[in-house]
Amino acid sequence: MKGVNELTTKELLMKLSDLDGPSGYEDSVVSYIESLIKPFVDETKITGHGSLVGYKRGEGKGKLAFFAHVDEIGFVVSKVEGEFARLEPVGGVDPKVVCASRVRVHTREGVAFGVIGMLAPHLQSPDSREKVPSFDELFLDLSLSDRTVRIGDVAVIDQKSFEAAGKVVGKALDNRASCASLIKTLEFLRRYSHPWDVYFVFSVQEETGCLGALTEAYRINPDVAVVMDVTFASEPPSHDHIELGKGPVLGLGPVVDRSLVQKISLIAQKHNVSLQKEAVGGRSGTETDFVQLVRAGVRTALISIPLKYMHTPVEMVDPGDVEELARLLSIIAVELEV
Repeated sequence: MKGVNELTTKELLMKLSDLDGPSGYEDSVVSYIESLIKPFVDETKITGHGSLVGYKRGEGKGKLAFFAHVDEIGFVVSKVEGEFARLEPVGGVDPKVVCASRVRVHTREGVAFGVIGMLAPHLQSPDSREKVPSFDELFLDLSLSDRTVRIGDVAVIDQKSFEAAGKVVGKALDNRASCASLIKTLEFLRRYSHPWDVYFVFSVQEETGCLGALTEAYRINPDVAVVMDVTFASEPPSHDHIELGKGPVLGLGPVVDRSLVQKISLIAQKHNVSLQKEAVGGRSGTETDFVQLVRAGVRTALISIPLKYMHTPVEMVDPGDVEELARLLSIIAVELEV
């Protein structure tokens, strides 16, 4: 297995995308990331909830925590009816996206494959052609697998990542792209000393309530936190100002600490880090909303990676944005005022 310093950013993104880890079942992702970061940290810890924390000792002048969630959306088997199964979504799964898809089910015996069936157009009524089926109406056809599928087994859409025109496309890049940035940050920081003791939190269960980040922020009690996630890049028919390849995105608004955001912005300007900006008027829908509330409150910033087609099997990111975020995070660890 290649170490992190032997992987290109594209290879790292694709490897992370291809691992299966829906909320609550992130073990394989956490295990892989731990194997990559161990050479670059003083200590790793798996928390009671299953999050991974890498601790890198600094000069002991303060505690800085970086957060990125490792989980992805998926399914849990809710009913088995002969060679068919029913699925419940884990996280924000759009049923339009999963129709007529191949699925991987993780069973006690190994991976089972199935397809989410759709009635042929010839057999649909005029009314059914006009509506999106709910999860109550979708079914997983397991007739092509010889493994036993049981209630409670988890599943993901069977999607292999690929690279095209310099972009990486695949499932789970929300938020494995940010995980890749944290891993690359550790690679950068091996060359520098830093005043902060830095905690790299690869948190679980973000898609189902941010449980991993909440409990770990409480345990660490950091002086400053930076949450990494993904945000919406320009997609038709909307034409937002956020674009792939133009750098990470700094969140602005009442949900983040204004003074901290200003300092990060100045650091980015000083080092010519490409940085886009995004207004966040209320709740951000990220771990930021929870991390900042623990104990007496934590000064928190949100930095996101532009991503197209969120919560689909063809999420798209630019590896250059991942690298630029890693560069910014490493400079923050070195230069941010304690």
